Amino acid sequence: MEEKITSNDTYLAKWIAKEISDNELQQLISDTDFRTYKKLRDGISIHEQLETPLDTIFENIKEIIKRKKAEKKRQPRVRFLYSKIAFAAAASIALFFSISTFLTNRDLTFQSDFGEHKTIALLDGSEVILNAKSTLKYNEKNWKNNRQIFLKGEAFFKVQKGSAFYVTTDNGTVSVLGTQFNVNTQNNFFEVICYEGKVNVKIDDSDFILTPNKSVRIINGISTEETLTLTTVKPTWILGESSFRSVPLKEVISALEKQFNIQIDVTNIDSTIIFTGAFDNKDVNIALASVFKTVQINYILKNNTVILSK
Repeated sequence: MEEKITSNDTYLAKWIAKEISDNELQQLISDTDFRTYKKLRDGISIHEQLETPLDTIFENIKEIIKRKKAEKKRQPRVRFLYSKIAFAAAASIALFFSISTFLTNRDLTFQSDFGEHKTIALLDGSEVILNAKSTLKYNEKNWKNNRQIFLKGEAFFKVQKGSAFYVTTDNGTVSVLGTQFNVNTQNNFFEVICYEGKVNVKIDDSDFILTPNKSVRIINGISTEETLTLTTVKPTWILGESSFRSVPLKEVISALEKQFNIQIDVTNIDSTIIFTGAFDNKDVNIALASVFKTVQINYILKNNTVILSK
């Protein structure tokens, strides 16, 4: 039995084959159909940007059509229309699946560069400030139902009240309803400081409830809670100075490298010694002196490389 081909199918096939123009097609079909066909064509033109392997699908469809043509002895015009319509239909199906996948996985990623602070306004009015060389990611489409952020590095959060807000890191998860807090997550270092409201921190099987001026940190797998005397309503790194209290020197060195885009050779020193102090975020020479003179380590800065020695 031969397939039915409507007038609109004929017009669509001619239009896809560029035998009639947009204006001619618009005169032949309804405005609704015309808008639908245009969306289909526009969608097909962006399939490569969606990173979906539609080309392979199309080639397979054309191969099937070729076999069908060999099997069924039809009039040339009918065969031409069938292949065009089948191609368009398959393209639209593949495109709709691609768009659906794209919208479902609409993750937004933000990264800060060396020495850069990047402010990000979230969809609910919350705000995040990324410290140097940090990465933040969240799903835009699902944000209303799931306020979850993935963080690598350091960031200060000002969260609007609402549903639970989660900051997920490799070291632990922070959950709040509405508050201000700082999260610093590195390879062997994790610290959360509460500035306002209440913060819940989950690390493995342990839960910590933080109120203003409270902090929890993990260094090399060992967790400690502290009560701080905070003199500012936000971290000092936002104000131009990176400060540290009782942390291994290697964490300070990592912060220097991210702030000034330098490489620091620690081969000849003990990078596990404990450091308390601060460095200026604007001047590399002042920063190096502030850190290494404090712990009596010699240093030479040459071509963005710092050589340390006792």
